[in-house]
Amino acid sequence: MKNIFKNKTAREIMAFSLLPFGMSTIYGIMSTALNLYLTDVLGLSLAMTGVVLSATKVWDAINDPMMGMIVDKTHTKMGKCRPYIFWMSFPVIIVTALLFAPVNFSQKGNFIYAIVAYLLYYTIYTALDIPYQGLTPLVFPEDKKRVKAISFSNIIGSLGSVLPSILFFTVAGLWGREHQKEGYFGAALIFAALGGIPMFFSAFGFKEKVYIPPKKEKYIDGLKIVFKDKKFVCLTIAAFFSAIVNMGAMFLPYFAKWNCAGVIPIDDLCAWIKNTFGISIQLTSEGLLIPLLQIGSGLSYMLSMALVPVFLKKMDKKTLWIGVSIFGIIADVLCFVIGVWIIPYNTVAGAVTYTIMRFFTNFPVGVMTVLLVAMFSDVVDDIEMRTGKRLEGTVFSFRSLVNKIAIAVFNVLMLDIVDKFGYNADTMTKITDNLSRPLIESTTQAAIYGGINYTTLLNVIFFMLTAFGAIGLLLQSIPMLFYKFDEKAQADKLKAFREEKQKREIEELNAIAAGAASSEK
Repeated sequence: MKNIFKNKTAREIMAFSLLPFGMSTIYGIMSTALNLYLTDVLGLSLAMTGVVLSATKVWDAINDPMMGMIVDKTHTKMGKCRPYIFWMSFPVIIVTALLFAPVNFSQKGNFIYAIVAYLLYYTIYTALDIPYQGLTPLVFPEDKKRVKAISFSNIIGSLGSVLPSILFFTVAGLWGREHQKEGYFGAALIFAALGGIPMFFSAFGFKEKVYIPPKKEKYIDGLKIVFKDKKFVCLTIAAFFSAIVNMGAMFLPYFAKWNCAGVIPIDDLCAWIKNTFGISIQLTSEGLLIPLLQIGSGLSYMLSMALVPVFLKKMDKKTLWIGVSIFGIIADVLCFVIGVWIIPYNTVAGAVTYTIMRFFTNFPVGVMTVLLVAMFSDVVDDIEMRTGKRLEGTVFSFRSLVNKIAIAVFNVLMLDIVDKFGYNADTMTKITDNLSRPLIESTTQAAIYGGINYTTLLNVIFFMLTAFGAIGLLLQSIPMLFYKFDEKAQADKLKAFREEKQKREIEELNAIAAGAASSEK
């Protein structure tokens, strides 16, 4: 990390790091709490929630390419991507809070509101996300410095995803169980501001270093260029399946609430706090357990990103990608087997064991977060050297679209599967006496109420949270077998290309200056 500060000022690195911090905080709110809010608070079924999450992707098919085209046509004194950080930081705070607005329509009305609010959220979020992704190769043109900068900034950024995942339900719980809607809205507004405000000020601390001369480019022409690049195609397919790897995390609130119901005596704990400290507070299972469950994964996420530059001194990006995928597959499968058949997840020992196992299952996620940005940035550089066109907007907008489509497809699939096994929050609340006792006694013995085997249901939730990620890790490794890229040769070519380009730009400026001087005479 010292090398970063030798070549870039501490202010620039830290300022850029506020971007992934803010983006991760904003996205972390949605990925942590939105599903549970829609099903258990707003009253939508899992199937309806799946429709909300997938229907918006129809708009994304237009929104993402459109934003990519806008970015590629943007040429201002502030740069190509940086202006959008200024313009969209505060609007994203508002639309994120609106996702959790305490509306009280009928189920159908809540369903329609959720779709509209989600469309608005993703429109604004995309206007930030595409420029943010395109900024990396513009601010850090050299590959080695870029990887180190990505790694460092994502370590800071990981705090953004960790904070809402650990504290969102605790903050929301401060409003009490009887005011859950207000609690979710208040927590969403607090964390959205915590993410959006630093993003706005971050743009004052760095500059784009690659100058892009104004050119009239058609988005479709850019797509034709990038799709002729086999490396881009391989990465895009890998990125599609990579979205599955951590998708099971959306079931963590469900796991904390239902699989671990009764593990911690919530009512007794609330009574003890009141008797001891004189404070009346209403705690929830998810509010207490999620921060504990996130300890291992949060530490792993930050550590894995910090280690990427170290790993890349020993191997190339492709080898690292495949290696951590194999590691993750083993960890995910072991986690599921241990939690169901060896140390049951619905016990204190099982919850502790799962917390520890999350350190290993989440390790590949941090590594791939850094690698994906670095490898797509390599593609942008390579295309520029071959064609003379700089296509950050096209490359990263299409990558974003693919990622959102993958999330939508597998969101619907996973939610629909759990729904088919009989998930119903109201019924489960009654069975557990308002979450005061466990829903099941054993992870291997059937617990049937009203024709629903709740042992199977909770095991399916645990499978989605653990072993399902192994499927994504396996699938994302396959296209990487066909990815061919000589990183050392690329670095040498890029250095020569940059020097030649800078020389041409200086000559052009000198010619313009000479022409202006002669005309004055």
